[in-house]
Amino acid sequence: MVNQSLSMRTVVGMVLVAFLWAICFPFIVVGLPDAPPLLFAALRAFLAGTCLVLIAIYMGARVNYSPRQLLVLAVIGFSYTGMGLGGMFLGAGKLGPGVATVLANAQPLFAAVLAVFIINEVITGRVFAGLLIGFVGVVVLATPEMDFGGSRFIGALYVLGGAIGTAVGNVLLKYQASADDVYWAMGIQLLIGSVFLAIASVSFGESVDIDWTWSFATALFVLAVPATALMVVLWNILLASAPLNRLNSFTFLTPAFGLLVGILAFDETFSLVEMVGIAVTIVGLFIVVKAPEPRG
Repeated sequence: MVNQSLSMRTVVGMVLVAFLWAICFPFIVVGLPDAPPLLFAALRAFLAGTCLVLIAIYMGARVNYSPRQLLVLAVIGFSYTGMGLGGMFLGAGKLGPGVATVLANAQPLFAAVLAVFIINEVITGRVFAGLLIGFVGVVVLATPEMDFGGSRFIGALYVLGGAIGTAVGNVLLKYQASADDVYWAMGIQLLIGSVFLAIASVSFGESVDIDWTWSFATALFVLAVPATALMVVLWNILLASAPLNRLNSFTFLTPAFGLLVGILAFDETFSLVEMVGIAVTIVGLFIVVKAPEPRG
């Protein structure tokens, strides 16, 4: 294998993916007062999946999946979309952003371990060190808002479960990633995930009442179209061309982008601790990005 670092095109693509992930939590918080969390998540996945399926139909893309491929997409829908979004939406109502950020960003570490056994992806010492340093940066970044009191422990379990589901889904996405078959594949797994989320909503006894305010409609649109449909298409295309663990390291930028959104939209300011956390995260990311590919 050629000994090279990630291309600039890949880096730019992953920075955009990290930014799209970063806008999720603010818009979830905006929409949660108007809808039950799991139903909200199901609507997000359903709208995103429908958009991608309509694009696939418009482009004339053919559906030609074997039972094995459909099974993989179903598992991705359950883990990546069902568990990932379910944990995110349930945890957002119970956790402070600090703990939620740390637990959600443990996902690349879970995925790194799973990738070794499921897709035989080699992790060099330098890449793993970069992942650990990036995670430490996220912990430092979130420290000012850490709080495990009250119902937050349950919220932490939700977010951790979502992170594990996302990690499993990411490994399987890498397993079947193809830049030529992205709209049908991502649309199908999102629709399957929306069914799992709807079933979970009923099982949790959630109400079906939704207050269709302008703020909720805006939040749902942003979460479904740019933050899900566009994001998963970019993510899948990038997975088809680069190792999962190197791409996954860019998710450590998500909390930094989250702070940037807070500054621009809500007049928040950086603390010294947060600036240190961002710096450490960037160091870890730089190590992973510049790490050479393992020789094979």
